[in-house]
Amino acid sequence: MQIDLNEINNIAGTVDSLYHEAALKIGLSDREMDMLYVISIYGNGCQQSFLYKETGLKKSTVNTSLHRLMKEGVLYLEDGDGRNKKVFLTENGMEYLKRVEKLMNIEREIYESWTDEERDLYMDLSRRFVKQLEAKMQEL
Repeated sequence: MQIDLNEINNIAGTVDSLYHEAALKIGLSDREMDMLYVISIYGNGCQQSFLYKETGLKKSTVNTSLHRLMKEGVLYLEDGDGRNKKVFLTENGMEYLKRVEKLMNIEREIYESWTDEERDLYMDLSRRFVKQLEAKMQEL
């Protein structure tokens, strides 16, 4: 059977587009929404370094987004361990977080509608794809 890269890329592009649309509805950039995902998982006061480690974003991108969100009154930073700052949401930021968590609940609902075997297969194939893609990127 021949691989239909066009369909694979179309699916990936559609998923990216849906998340972009969700970010716009929430009032955030894609990067900012990714960062709020991390804050939702690790909690208010999470380390700034988690934002780039968990999202895969560059430190400079995270810093730019943090400064924009601070300027917008969504979050603020406090000293943490060593040079690592802690990220806290303002009351306004908590409202954004609620909207991001609504999206996370939608995702959870979809994944929970799958059987255990379907979730395991999806995760196994996704991990395998990422691992192989990382290795093959060295050939570029």
